[in-house]
Amino acid sequence: MDKRRELVVQQLHALADDLEGLWKAATRDPAAERRKQRGWILLTGALGAASTMASRKALAKLWPILTGEPPPGTKVSEPSAQAPPRERVS
Repeated sequence: MDKRRELVVQQLHALADDLEGLWKAATRDPAAERRKQRGWILLTGALGAASTMASRKALAKLWPILTGEPPPGTKVSEPSAQAPPRERVS
């Protein structure tokens, strides 16, 4: 009796899966779903890029306060442009 019940349960699961697939095919537009997916991908990419730029700017401002040094990766003006060259003492 158990085998018969298991067989009925398996067939009901298969029928439910088939009906779910039929419902999805009848009610969903694949082109619209792809368009939504592309929109979300573009949105997450734009938000990721904006947050990266904002965090870099914030850290570039905080780095000198926290460490007392210029931020790494920034161009430091040459010392010769700031002060005249020193004379050599021989």
